Amino acid sequence: MPTFAENYRAADLTFDDNGIYWVNPENDETYQVMMDWEQPIMDKMAEFCVSEGDDVLEIGFGMGILSDAIQSKKPNSHTIVECHKDIIPKLKAWAEDKPNVIIIEGLWIELLDKYGKYDAIIQDTYGDEYRHALRPLVERHAKSTCKVSYWNNDSDLGFDKVEHHEVSINPPDNKYYTKDIYKVPLVNYTS
Repeated sequence: MPTFAENYRAADLTFDDNGIYWVNPENDETYQVMMDWEQPIMDKMAEFCVSEGDDVLEIGFGMGILSDAIQSKKPNSHTIVECHKDIIPKLKAWAEDKPNVIIIEGLWIELLDKYGKYDAIIQDTYGDEYRHALRPLVERHAKSTCKVSYWNNDSDLGFDKVEHHEVSINPPDNKYYTKDIYKVPLVNYTS
C-alpha cells in the first residue's frame, strides 16, 4: 500500500490563486499542499536566512512564495529542488528569466551528490517522510557558516540551538496548520 507521501507525489494537483490542492485516493479527501496565507512565514524565512550574494539551497518550490522572497535578496545562486511532476513545469516557467536559478528535479534525499556548498539552506516540503535527514544534508553541504530554516512541525529536526521567531498569521480552514502564531525556526550552523 502506498504511503501518504507516495500518494501525494503521484497525484494530479489543482492550482488556484490561493493554493495547491490534491485528493488522496485512500480516503477521497482534499488536502492543501501550500496556501497564500503562508506569505509572512516565507518572507521571514528569507529575511532571516538569506543575504545578498549568498548561495542558497531551497528544498521544495510549491507556489514559489519562498522563492520570490529569496530572489528579492539577490542571491549569487539559488538552487531549487522539486519532486512533484505538476510543480516542476511551474518552477521552470518561473525560473526562465532568473539566470542565478539552478533547478534539480527529484526527491532531495536521493540527490545529495548534485548539491554544492551553501550559505543558506531552507526546506519547505510537503508530506516529506525524509525531513529527519535535513541535519545530515546541512552537515554535508553547508559552508563553514550557514543559516538553516525549515517548515516547523514543532520539531527541531536534531539541530542544537534552534531560535524561534514568532510571526502572526491568519490561516483559513486547512488540514496542516491552524494556529494564529507560527514559529519560524532558525539555525545558525557552523561546521
